[in-house]
Amino acid sequence: MSKLAITRTDCPMPQADELNGLRKFLFECIKGANADDEKAWRRLWKRITSMEAGEISFIDCIIPRNSRFHRKFFAMLDVGFEAWEPDRKHKTYKGQPMAKNREQFRSDVLILAGFYEQTFNLKGEMAIRAKSISFAKMDDADFEQVYSAVADVLLEKVLVTYKGRAELDSVVERMVGFL
Repeated sequence: MSKLAITRTDCPMPQADELNGLRKFLFECIKGANADDEKAWRRLWKRITSMEAGEISFIDCIIPRNSRFHRKFFAMLDVGFEAWEPDRKHKTYKGQPMAKNREQFRSDVLILAGFYEQTFNLKGEMAIRAKSISFAKMDDADFEQVYSAVADVLLEKVLVTYKGRAELDSVVERMVGFL
């Protein structure tokens, strides 16, 4: 996600014909996907053209990530999850069976890959939480770093029989039908 702060300078507003050209660009050359987007464009136009000198507005822009790469990431996690067997003697806790958990596995791998936030819990103890990899929180370049670091963790901690990154990539690509 990109955050943009725009500030109205003391430069005089363009003449009406120049403003009409810009308005035409925004409303005809670049269109919203639906009626709500069209309303948002109009609100943005009104806001920008009515700003006073020194006034600031903020714009959040989400540029979608490559969804195929996102699916490839989760396929790689699936390869790791299926291969992982917890090294635990006792399979129950307080009489309840314990099982592998995909979400916990994903979180642990992200933390081991270095993508976490440090916080405190109610007891005052430090807690570590995996960072979000949602489309809104991370662009393609950042996600590429996450993918690479997670692949390294999986190869080091779980997929130790793999000969390297090339073999992992080949298995993952076959899983998602890239080849």
